Amino acid sequence: MRRPATALAALVLASSLALAGCATREEPADDGGAQAPTTPSGPEVAPAAGPKVEGEAYTFTVPEGWGFPPEAPAGYDASMFAADLEDIEDGFSDNVNVITSPAGEITPEQVETDGVAELEAANATDVTVQDRVTAAGTESAHLSAGFSAEGVDYLIDQYYLTDAGQTHIVTFSFSPDVAQEDRDALAASVLATWTWN
Repeated sequence: MRRPATALAALVLASSLALAGCATREEPADDGGAQAPTTPSGPEVAPAAGPKVEGEAYTFTVPEGWGFPPEAPAGYDASMFAADLEDIEDGFSDNVNVITSPAGEITPEQVETDGVAELEAANATDVTVQDRVTAAGTESAHLSAGFSAEGVDYLIDQYYLTDAGQTHIVTFSFSPDVAQEDRDALAASVLATWTWN
């Protein structure tokens, strides 16, 4: 049975909100404005070439075949949530959502300590601090974890992009059979398109 994207995205949002509560320990640096897209560090990747997502502070592109499902969670719109509309065979639509941290700027160090503990407190499994990436001109922490909700298992990869003292938490959610290498490649293709407005 296919689970609605609404329930799954709401669960991912809840995990993102847990991390968004990390307290700021340092004064945020004002780096002053828009930056060109920066390919995430690591192997060369082709930028995603699907629909464009435009938020108030950012713009990015999702892969071809992705879009904005009509059953997106309440409170989400096309600036915050997109899913693989062609991913129907395994009962879980891979997706991405973006939230703005209510704590302002969150440093990679905070994510790699406090974020891990908060994901574990939210019943995440296999929480792993992955290698940091550089995207949109900033160094980002990268956490991965597993979740299970309403009988559905899924994996997340979270990135924390910061501009002008504000962190945006980018959460990719995947079916459990998607290998870390493939998750990293998809995320890199999207993050390579990220620009600040």
